[in-house]
Amino acid sequence: MAYSGYDKKSQFIVDTILALHFKLDQFMYDLVHCSHYEIIIYLWIQNLYHKGKSCEEAVQLIYRARNLFLLGKKPKSCASFYPKAS
Repeated sequence: MAYSGYDKKSQFIVDTILALHFKLDQFMYDLVHCSHYEIIIYLWIQNLYHKGKSCEEAVQLIYRARNLFLLGKKPKSCASFYPKAS
């Protein structure tokens, strides 16, 4: 059957989105309307599928990547948030 690969890929995408605690319909709506966050997550899911990762592995990797991507490097102390008084 020609669609077996597509079905596996679609199921992987849906399972991963749901495991990340997104509402599937809202995620797809935002994706179609070019929301940057959903596009990035979707691209990560696609890449992980093509690398042969399981859904559980993909979720863990996306959580790690999302933290690094959104938070960047952690400052050494809270003092780094405030400018020095002159």
